Amino acid sequence: MSRHFKRRFEFYYQSVAVYALATILYAVVRGTFGESEFRFVFRDPIVYAFIAVLVYSVIVLGFNMLYQRDVEVTDRSIVFRNRFDSREVPLSDVEWIKVGKAKRMKVRGSYKVIRLKLKSHLRAMRINPVHFHDENGMIETFRELSQKVDPITENREAKEAGNV
Repeated sequence: MSRHFKRRFEFYYQSVAVYALATILYAVVRGTFGESEFRFVFRDPIVYAFIAVLVYSVIVLGFNMLYQRDVEVTDRSIVFRNRFDSREVPLSDVEWIKVGKAKRMKVRGSYKVIRLKLKSHLRAMRINPVHFHDENGMIETFRELSQKVDPITENREAKEAGNV
């Protein structure tokens, strides 16, 4: 089993398009007609705010496109890749994997989140499947992995062996 999940960029494209459209519409609505010519209003602070949000969105889109983060899941490891580096986490280093719902409520309800606890880290890593193509496939793949790395079974086996 080897599954590759690539990062989505649709949200970033849509946000840049919406912010650009809102900036243009506001500038047109606030523009002035005088002596048969039209002038855009660029000295308005709201236009500056729109432009700042638009520039920020373009920078975030460029940053995400530059790094191209993705996740590859194999039978033996989970590989986190970006354009410049990759990090392979063997399943033996994974303490537990939980696929559940996020605590926060969003506009469309809560969304699923994958939490991954590594033995070498104090805090669990969070993966939002919504940010990747084939989010349902990603959730199912991590559910299968969580059954392989089940801490309850490991604890039960350790108790039976007398180690705990």
